[in-house]
Amino acid sequence: MSEAPKQIRVTVTHTLPGRLRLCLSHPPQKADKTEHMVMSHPGVMSVVYNGPTMNLLILYDPGKIAVEEIILRVALCLSVDYRLKPIFIKTSDINTPLGTMSILSGLSLLVAHTLSIFSVKPNPLSALHIICGLATTVAVSEHIFLDLKDKGRFHPEVLSIGYLLSSFLRGKVLKGATTAWIMTFARHLLEPPAKVLKLEAAASDPSCDAHRCEYEAKISRKLTTQGGTLGVLSHLPNLLLGMYTDMQLTAEDRIFKEIQKLSVEHNDVLEGLEHLQRGIRLQVES
Repeated sequence: MSEAPKQIRVTVTHTLPGRLRLCLSHPPQKADKTEHMVMSHPGVMSVVYNGPTMNLLILYDPGKIAVEEIILRVALCLSVDYRLKPIFIKTSDINTPLGTMSILSGLSLLVAHTLSIFSVKPNPLSALHIICGLATTVAVSEHIFLDLKDKGRFHPEVLSIGYLLSSFLRGKVLKGATTAWIMTFARHLLEPPAKVLKLEAAASDPSCDAHRCEYEAKISRKLTTQGGTLGVLSHLPNLLLGMYTDMQLTAEDRIFKEIQKLSVEHNDVLEGLEHLQRGIRLQVES
């Protein structure tokens, strides 16, 4: 088998009580073996892998097994198939992050409005206003591109670019740029930063037999915000909201909380796969 690329993902694409669909970024080494290993837990009624779509459909009894445990079992199977590489678990919900230009244009608008407060005779077509208008035009265009790239479509909010362009003709660039920025980007300031769960598996005994090995699994939660410091600043309002309201706003947060609960209930041990007798030691970061 060829060596796997750097990031291997398990994406939760659909979940209902008793029904779970996962999309794998890489195919299992042996699909029938993966199906059997997931099926080995009581409560899992059927596991079907679709090769062309790399989807895994699992039917289960919610009274006997939690959906989070199924996700962990699939991720562990995939990690073992790919020589214990880390597995990243995420949901299919995609939030297009604020790009660098949207943040910079927002800062330029803030500066322009601050200066206009202290200006005796504001010039509606000043160089700074023109810069704000051009920067916001580029920012909205960038957002359209990111939407099309990530989702294959764009949100109607970006149609504000038409209002922005017409503001150049009306001589009200700062007003047009400000309105377009708010219409396009304001709601993103309250969106939670994208997160992903990371499973890192290790063999308890590195020399163990591949068919009868015991593993330890560490689960952690990672931010996937891009753009460095600017990327963090774009989510600052939401981070502050979460800090003071103790709200967990992403699907990954909810899955992580359930995994923490699962770990406590099982005394930090996940039931083993197939022939494993002692189970899998489960470490969940706080």
